[in-house]
Amino acid sequence: MREYYYEMVYILRPTMSDEEIEKGIEKVNSYVERYNGEVLLVDKWGRRELAYPINDYDRGYYVLEYIKTNDRDFVKNMENFFRINEDVIRFLTFRLKPSEVKELKEKLGAKAETAPAAAEESKGEE
Repeated sequence: MREYYYEMVYILRPTMSDEEIEKGIEKVNSYVERYNGEVLLVDKWGRRELAYPINDYDRGYYVLEYIKTNDRDFVKNMENFFRINEDVIRFLTFRLKPSEVKELKEKLGAKAETAPAAAEESKGEE
């Protein structure tokens, strides 16, 4: 089976509290898993100014996620979810090129190597 890698950016309503934002991200991630996807990396960009007003909002909370899936209908299913989710004011999904997938895997490998080292350093400080 073929693996597909996607970069997904979505903007949440700026009126949401930090707690609601975390729940919103968890909800998106649960739907990614429901549609046979795997969340590889979540990058929270935070509240930023929008290029133009969307639904009377001048700001939004940006989230970038990298996803891996084997399901060819993944994007269609996620777009349907985003359209009915009132917390998401805009979304965009890109399929990664093979060169970008290679860079992503290297980035994830580097993070995996530094995470145990950081955990050991924090143990030494205790």
